[in-house]
Amino acid sequence: MDHPSLVSSQKASDSGLQIHLHPLVLLTVSDLITRHTLRRQTEPIVGALLGQQHGRDITLEYAFECQVEQGNNGTVALNQSWFADRLQQYKDVHRAPALELMGWFTTTPVTGPELQHISIHRQIMDRYNETAVLLAFHPSEVLKGASIGGKLPLTIYETIYESMQSFLKGQEQEDDGDRRMDLDGQEGPLDLRFREVPYLVETGEAEMIGVDFVARGGGNATSIDTSAKQASNGQASQEAVGEVSAQEAGSYKEAKALNDSSTLSSEDEERTFLHSVFCKFTPADI
Repeated sequence: MDHPSLVSSQKASDSGLQIHLHPLVLLTVSDLITRHTLRRQTEPIVGALLGQQHGRDITLEYAFECQVEQGNNGTVALNQSWFADRLQQYKDVHRAPALELMGWFTTTPVTGPELQHISIHRQIMDRYNETAVLLAFHPSEVLKGASIGGKLPLTIYETIYESMQSFLKGQEQEDDGDRRMDLDGQEGPLDLRFREVPYLVETGEAEMIGVDFVARGGGNATSIDTSAKQASNGQASQEAVGEVSAQEAGSYKEAKALNDSSTLSSEDEERTFLHSVFCKFTPADI
């Protein structure tokens, strides 16, 4: 049975919310997905997003993995006692400026959140933040958008409440571009839905240096892992490390040369670099 979409028919431009996404969040998500895939884990990928909110501006600055529990009916929820302790630990560390739980992240199809994502989202809204956002990573888009300068394979959603009648009318009106208001005042019960919101990748020079260091460190770790596998087949591990490290260095120099030769704005340069790092260290076969 097909369920109606949980994504609102309202356009992203209809929202006054602005998300400022920091690269450390992207690296955390990429690292978690990579480890999850290499370990052949089957449980959902779930993590928390920490940041600040000032009016309609939200910053997403840190993220951490969450433990989940699966119910008898197939629903998934956060391990509440574990999550409360871990969240408090992060708050104790990040006191100035104080960080709060802004939302959570997981993997979804490119079409958006599905029914199995509702339970955790409601849990976070009821206990911690009634305006929690959802960062949805789209594994299927990693290969499609793997070119330099491509769009990051993720979408950020805010939560709204919308009646089924308004939702269906909005879908019908998308075809002719008419955004007429419903004036009859009889819209029925309101259902939780997700609306896409725009975001900016925001970072300082020091943060970009740290991201670059972590990215190259991840490449070295990949080289060592590859070397160990080749050594088991009778090849010298030192040769494998040297070979893969050379490839990593060549790829980095090639990407740097391309960036240097392009007339990109500082924001485009950051997005290009983060996209290459994000897709490079995130397996597509998840």
